Amino acid sequence: MTPVGFLIMFTEFGKEYLWTTTIFLGLEALITFIVLIYLAETLSVIIVSSIIFLASYIIEWWGTNTGFPFGFYTYSDILKPLVNGVPLGISFAWFVVAANSLLAAKYFLGNSSHIAAVAAASVFILATDILLEPFASFVNNYWIWDSGTIPIQNFAAWLSLGIVFAFTLNGLLKWRGNFGEQKILLRIPVVIICINLINFSAVNIVYGYYALTLVGLLSFGVMLISVKYLRKQI
Repeated sequence: MTPVGFLIMFTEFGKEYLWTTTIFLGLEALITFIVLIYLAETLSVIIVSSIIFLASYIIEWWGTNTGFPFGFYTYSDILKPLVNGVPLGISFAWFVVAANSLLAAKYFLGNSSHIAAVAAASVFILATDILLEPFASFVNNYWIWDSGTIPIQNFAAWLSLGIVFAFTLNGLLKWRGNFGEQKILLRIPVVIICINLINFSAVNIVYGYYALTLVGLLSFGVMLISVKYLRKQI
C-alpha cells in the first residue's frame, strides 16, 4: 500500500484518488479484525470492534459539532463516504490505530502487566496522531482546523481516548492464550504500524513538517526503549 500511497500523494495525477485512503483503511481494519479473531474469542472481537467503531464515530461527530474534545475542525469531502459530516474511514482509522497499538505493545511485552500494555499502547496511539496530523490535515486536507493550527487539546484528547480504547480492547476481549506463543501473528500489527509510520513520516518530511515528525518518532522510540526495560524487570 505504501508505494501506491506515495504515488497518489506525490503526483498531481494521484491527488484525484485521495479518496482511496478509505479503501486502504478498510483493508487495514479487515486484516486487524482477522488477527484479533485468531487471538481472542470471535464473539468478543465482534462486540469490542463494534464498540470502538460506534464510539469513535459518536466522538468524532460530537467533536465536529462542539469542538470537544479535539478542538474546532471540519472534515472535507475527500474521505468519502461521509455520514453526517464524519467520514466512515475515520472509524476504520481509530480501530486500526487502537487495536494495532495494543497488539504491538503485547508483542514487545509478552505476558507482562496488562497496565503496562495499555500504557504503552496509549503512547503509541498518541505518537501516531502526532505524525498523522500534518500528513492528514495540512498536506492532504482530510480535515481542516478552524484556527489553522493543531490545538494542544487535540493531543491530550488522543492520549485520553487512547487509554480508554486500549483499556476497552484489553479488558473486554476474551484472549485465547499465551501471547508468547503468538509471536509470528503479533508481527502483523507491528508491520501495519511501521507501514503507517513510514508513510506519514516520509510525506511530512517532504512537505517540511520536521518538528512534529521528530517528536512523533522520538515518542515511539522512547516508549520502545521503556517497554524493553519493563519486560526485563517484570
